[in-house]
Amino acid sequence: MIQETEPEHPPDSEELLRVSGLRISFVTRSGVIQAIDDVSFEIKPGETLGLVGETGCGKTQTAISIMRLTPEAGIIEKGEIWFRGTNLAKDIDKEFRIVSKKNRKVLKRNKARLNNLERELADIRGNHISMVFQEPMTSLNPVRTIGRQVSEVLLTHDLPRLSNRILARHAVPPEALSEVADSLAHQRGSRENIRELVGKCDLPGLEEQITSVIYRRDISEGSKIKRIKDLKQQVNSASLSFLRGVSAQGKIPTAYRFPDRIPILRARFLGILEKEALAVSAELLSMVGMPNISSVLKGYPHELSGGMRQRVMIAMAIAASPELIIADEPTSALDVTIQAQILQLFRELKANLNTSILFISHDMGVIAEICDRVGIMYAGNLVEIADIEDLFSDPRHPYTKGLLSAIPPSDRKVESLGLIRGSVPNLMNPPAGCRFNTRCPFVFQKCSQMPPPIPVKEGHYVRCWLYEK
Repeated sequence: MIQETEPEHPPDSEELLRVSGLRISFVTRSGVIQAIDDVSFEIKPGETLGLVGETGCGKTQTAISIMRLTPEAGIIEKGEIWFRGTNLAKDIDKEFRIVSKKNRKVLKRNKARLNNLERELADIRGNHISMVFQEPMTSLNPVRTIGRQVSEVLLTHDLPRLSNRILARHAVPPEALSEVADSLAHQRGSRENIRELVGKCDLPGLEEQITSVIYRRDISEGSKIKRIKDLKQQVNSASLSFLRGVSAQGKIPTAYRFPDRIPILRARFLGILEKEALAVSAELLSMVGMPNISSVLKGYPHELSGGMRQRVMIAMAIAASPELIIADEPTSALDVTIQAQILQLFRELKANLNTSILFISHDMGVIAEICDRVGIMYAGNLVEIADIEDLFSDPRHPYTKGLLSAIPPSDRKVESLGLIRGSVPNLMNPPAGCRFNTRCPFVFQKCSQMPPPIPVKEGHYVRCWLYEK
């Protein structure tokens, strides 16, 4: 894990994520592109923050920098990325250097430092922070089944969960499971009642195993009762020893790291976990409302519709129960009906799992439906951030006003929509000061200086000199 250091401004204990003064540049043959400049925001547990802006404004680069996945030509020049009290951008000045070569800038990376960073972040990516990309067809492996791809997430990040589930099934008294099944059979098995009965067994993983069977959407009542009664499965003593080692160490014990070319050993030990991972994958797909789960698990990405592929991506994102999900325009490639289903799914996940979400979109209507707060980005700057109600009812930045004026009203007809004149500046040579000053109808002399975030009310900040007191 990356070592903690004292921040210049310690993050609030209630904050899950804080990004402070983020600056990202791309070193190209033509010059240095200032993609992101001085971006700061925070996300609290269970909160959804939206990022909105035109194509190329820096939304995606801001998001992937949180996971330290900036492209090869990109560098984090400055800033802090605090996640759960750990600075993910510690010692960024040691990761690269820019040298002049034949009248152009060349990026030199510290490969040893970057290799160490990859190892340090291995536990965070996918496990604590996961991402849903815009086009799932380019994110899923076309030659692997859906079941194998979802299972890989669990086998990589959540081995103790898998082993605990198997151990719990083996150790639980049959009479306890019978009591749960009888409770269902007599139609008195509420969620609280089930938890109370399962709690008597005091075994790790059992409650999750029981409730996942009870609340799966695609299993009939009779099948649920049968599966609960059949949960106790015999596992030989060697396998039990292996599973206890996985549970205790959080990884495959060294003594059991058999090569794949010995099928009988793999089936006896690793195969137990792979089979359990496939069962959990079915439960995850059920959780995201996937139809025909058994056939989907055996199928390939090209055999699914766009909405089904996106559900697979979301299932993979929540597989390890991350605290933060980054959703990069997850509905932009879908039709309106499927968009509504995916947005509803995100709302349910947020309510049921208390997961924080960073939701990226250029669609203000989508943002209004799902977000608690929203940040407006323009040309690499975060120009305004506010609660969703404040932003729509009282926008302050001229760019925000321009975006909202371009949305057709639903209650009346209008002859023309709002228009933001001009074009986005060249980020290789951005204008001095506010980057919107070349298009702003209210520009004046002081706009040649970059404004700081100016508070207009509690939780509402805007980068615009018009609101300087």
